[in-house]
Parts: sequence; C-alpha cells; structure tokens
Amino acid sequence: MNLHLVDIGLILVYFIAVLLVGIYNTRTESTTDYMLMGRKLTLPAFVMTLVSTWYGGILGVSEYSTSYGISNWVIFGLPYYVFGIAFALMVAKRARSLEVNSLPEILASDYGINAGRLASVWVLLLASPAPYILTLGLILNFFLGLNLVIAIIAGAVFSLFYILNGGLTSVIKTDKVQFVLMFLGFMVILIVLAVSYMNPIDLWHTLPESHTSWTGGQSFGYIVVWFFIGSWTMVDPGFHQRVYATTTQSIAKRGILWAVLFWFIFDLMTTLTGLYAFSYLPPETIPTQAFLVLGNAVLPLGLQGLFYVGILATVMSTLDSNTLVSGITLGKDIIGSYPTFRNYSTNHLIKVSMVIVLLIGIIMAVWIPSVIDLWYTFGTIAIPALLIPTLMSIFKKPLTRQAVFLNLSIPPIVSFLWFLFGKIDEWSYFWGLEPFYPGLFCSLLILIVFKRSSKEVYIDE
Repeated sequence: MNLHLVDIGLILVYFIAVLLVGIYNTRTESTTDYMLMGRKLTLPAFVMTLVSTWYGGILGVSEYSTSYGISNWVIFGLPYYVFGIAFALMVAKRARSLEVNSLPEILASDYGINAGRLASVWVLLLASPAPYILTLGLILNFFLGLNLVIAIIAGAVFSLFYILNGGLTSVIKTDKVQFVLMFLGFMVILIVLAVSYMNPIDLWHTLPESHTSWTGGQSFGYIVVWFFIGSWTMVDPGFHQRVYATTTQSIAKRGILWAVLFWFIFDLMTTLTGLYAFSYLPPETIPTQAFLVLGNAVLPLGLQGLFYVGILATVMSTLDSNTLVSGITLGKDIIGSYPTFRNYSTNHLIKVSMVIVLLIGIIMAVWIPSVIDLWYTFGTIAIPALLIPTLMSIFKKPLTRQAVFLNLSIPPIVSFLWFLFGKIDEWSYFWGLEPFYPGLFCSLLILIVFKRSSKEVYIDE
C-alpha cells in the first residue's frame, strides 16, 4: 500500500503523541495508583476509557459487517447494550462499594486464595491482548508491508513501552486522545462516502437481503450464543477495573449508561462503513482488510491518514488496557499470591507479568490468526466459569466453596472439549449446540445442586 507523505506524517504524529501523553508525568510507586489511578477516575474520563477500550478488534468488525451486514450490530452491539445497562443498574454501585483492586480479588475474599487463583486463569483469557495484538499487526502489515509476525511483535512492544511506568494513569490519558480520534476517523469516511458515492438511504436500497437481514444468513443458535457472550460485560476485567477506579459509586453507574449511548453511536458508524465497503469494493476484497482498503480507495490526501489514525486509536486503546489488566491478574492475583514472591513489590511483578502476557499473546495471535475466532474461543471457555460465582459474590449471596471450585473447573472444561471435538469434526457440534451452552448449563446445574444454606459459615483458607 502506498501512502502519501502527509498521511504517513499524520500516523507518525499520532504514535509520537500517544507515546508522550502516556509517559509524561505518569510514573508512580503506589500500587493503588498504578492499578486504579488512586480511585480518582472522573465521569468524563470514565466514559471515554470505557468506550475506547471496547472496540479493539476493529478488523473483526470490518470482517463481519462487510460479510454479513447489519447482523454485525445484532451480534457485536445489541447484547452489550443489554448487559451494559444491566451492569449499570444492578451491579455497578455494588461492585464499586467492595473496594477491591481486581475481579479475582472478589472471589478470593469470599472463597479463599485458591478460588482467586483459579478465577485468575479465566480472567487472563478474557483480558488476553492476543486479538488486539493480531489486529495491530494486521494493520501494520497492511500499511508497511512488514512480515505479519514482525508487525505483530512491533505493535505489541510499542504498546507496552508507554504504559509500563504509569499503569492505569497512562492508559486513561491516552484513551482520552484515542476516544476523540476513533469517532473523528469514522465520521470523516462516512461523510466523504455520503457525498461522493451515495447517501445511506440509497445505499440501503441497493443491498441484498443477506446484508439487510438481522441474522445475516447465520443460524439462530449462532446468533443467540453471541448474545450470551455479551454477558462478557458482567465479568470483563477491564470493565471492572474502571468501575473500581471511579471516585464514587454514582459515577460508576451514570458513566456506564453514557458509555452505552456512545457504543450505540460508534456501532452505527462502523456497521454503516461495512455496508459501504461491501457495496463499493470488488467482491475479492479480503473482509478483514475492507475498512483499510476502503479508506485507501475513497479518501483524499490528509483525510486518509486521519481515518487510519482513528483505526489505530481504536485498536491501541484496547491493547494497552488488556495488557495492563492481564499483567495485574498474573502478577498480583496469581504470582503475588505465593509466599515465594512476597518479597517483590507488586508493581514489579505486574510489569514483569505484562511482558509475559504479551509474549503469550504474540504466540496466540500467530497461532489463531482470526480476531472473531479469538473472541469466540475465549468467551466460550471463560464466561461460564466466572459469571455466576462473580455475580453471586457481588450480590452478597455467596456459594459454597465446593460449588465455586466446581464452577471454576467443570464448565470451562466442558465448553473447551465441546469446542475441540467440534473443531476436529469440521465444526459439527454435538446436537448442534454451540460450546457456550453446555458450559453455562453445567454452571447452572452446579448452582442448583450446591446452593448453600444462608446460615453456613466458612473459615478462610
């Protein structure tokens, strides 16, 4: 791909700006400051960081919206609004009042340190930076023609550099910039397309049924499982981290409701861009590259660079956030829970762990080179394990330790084996059930069988 020097200059300015904003006046020695910004996250910053960190797999959105039309909004939008609003109205204030530092800490406090460690394994899956390492690598590969593996490594290393010393403070400061850029970038391309190609109403009338259907030709069961994967919101570790970092419980609740509104707006923008890409580009266009190819085809000098900066901002805001959350989970909640490592500072363990999770993320990005497959696989395995124990603890209705241990062990194993056997058998799942369902069924069954007596008391491990 050939970019004009002006567009290349805009992209370089973006990288330099993110680097400077991320490292300027952010160094801290306090663990609470490093992980949670000292619990001083205000409403505007809370909204901007929630929105900007929710869309890192923008090439996955490109792939799905170009291939299946408005069902992109049904699968990657609607479920998250439902669960986001539910979190705001029922969970946000309760979660903030716990005064914890991470999601596994909730389970560790109720069920002991081993439960916290086991929960951390599944949190690491949900917070894995792998999908966003892959996305950034694909973009750099497209821009610069770099070998994909080299592009993946380069993107991962850059994202680590500017958050290493500042932690969440660095992430929040860069998220503010990236929030503006991601909206601006997609606004620019939609305006240009509406003026130079056709307006959205005329576009709609030219689309085939496959792109105007709510299902996009997918099976009802496939659509429904993605809806349940939207419950990811309830146990998303980055989501929880932001809630714990707010100054008040009220900000946590109001901020999520505002974030849902901005999610809705951005989903409309990206889905509409996918419809334009399907209509404008030749059929042989690779769907994951559709947004990038479309920008190159229709945008003039300068605006092209601005659009690509918006895409980069969308990806990097999520990559740096997930890298930090994964580092906290591995460094504090797993490694730091063992006596052998208690002589090391928590911040040091988190920083070393961020390097480790990025290395693992790079391997996974190369091994499973599809953003949607990574989302689906991680969500299918981890959500059934975490959903019920976490919500029961937040609502002060804890389960027995036996029930929690079984819930953190059996459902994810069942989902994984169901997924694995389906993959071996050319994606033919037993009884046509997606892997998420048997995992969630096991979780509900454990809840019913091992429901604790309200009078039962436990001694900490």
